[in-house]
Amino acid sequence: MDRIKFKLGFSNGLCVSSRGRSGGLALLWSSDTKLEIMSYSNHHIDAIITEADNGIVWRFTGFYGYPETHLREESWKLLSYLNSQFNLPWFCCGDFNEILSMSEKVGGAHHSQNQMDGFRQIVNHCGFKDLGYCGPDYTWCNMKEGSNRISLRLERAFVTNEWLGHFKDPTVHHLVNSTSDHCILAITDSPPPTCKSKHRFHFEAMWVKREDCREVIETAWHSGTLFVTPEGVASNLQRCASALASWNHNVVGNIPKKIAEKRRALNSITTVD
Repeated sequence: MDRIKFKLGFSNGLCVSSRGRSGGLALLWSSDTKLEIMSYSNHHIDAIITEADNGIVWRFTGFYGYPETHLREESWKLLSYLNSQFNLPWFCCGDFNEILSMSEKVGGAHHSQNQMDGFRQIVNHCGFKDLGYCGPDYTWCNMKEGSNRISLRLERAFVTNEWLGHFKDPTVHHLVNSTSDHCILAITDSPPPTCKSKHRFHFEAMWVKREDCREVIETAWHSGTLFVTPEGVASNLQRCASALASWNHNVVGNIPKKIAEKRRALNSITTVD
C-alpha cells in the first residue's frame, strides 16, 4: 500500500486489510490536508477534516456494507452508531451492498422489500441525502450474459444538509473499471452540464448498429487527455456523451421525438378507423 500511496502522490494513509477475497479499505490523504482518523473497522473508516482555507470542520466516512444478506442489519447498526458520535457536516460514501428501490436493480430474482426498507430507514435516521450520479445507472454487475445478467446500484454517496450548506456543487461520477465488476465513484466539485438530473444522458442500444457510432466515440475520447486520473476519465466520458448527443440530434435524429411522432400518427389512423 505504501508504494501505491506514494505513486498516487499521497503522503499519509490508513489501510484496513481484507478478509479473504472481499473487503479491504484504504484512506489516503496529502500532507496539506488536516485529517484525523476517529475510528475504523473492516467495514468503515471515519475521519474528521478541517479545511485549511476557511476552517470548516466536517466528517468523512468511507463505508463497506456486509455482503452477506443475513448480516445486513449489522451494517445499519454500524451506521446508527456512527451517526451518534459527532454532530458535524457529514459525507458518507462507499459500497453499501444494498439498494433503496427495485429501480436500482436489473435481472435476477425480486429483491427483498424488508432489506430495502432497512436501508431506507437508516438513511432517514442519519439525515442522508443521496447525491445522485452521472454515468451508468448501475455500479455492480455479475459479468454474466443474457438472462443471467444482474446489475445493481450498490455504491453511492450520501451527505447531510449541513454538508451541502458548505459544499454547493458536488457531482458523483460512475466510472466503468475494466478490471473489476464494480464502478469507481469519482466525486468532483462542479456539476458538468450533461449530468443535470432532468437531462441525464442515456446511451441508445440501436446506436451500435450504425457504423459511424464507433467513430464518434473514438474521436471524442482521443481528443481529450489520457485517463490517468478519475477526473480525466470523467472528462472523457462527458465529452463522449456530448458528442453522441449532438450526433444523435444532427445525424440520427431525436429518437424520443420520432417515437412520439409515430405514436401520434398511429393514434390518428386508429381514430379515423
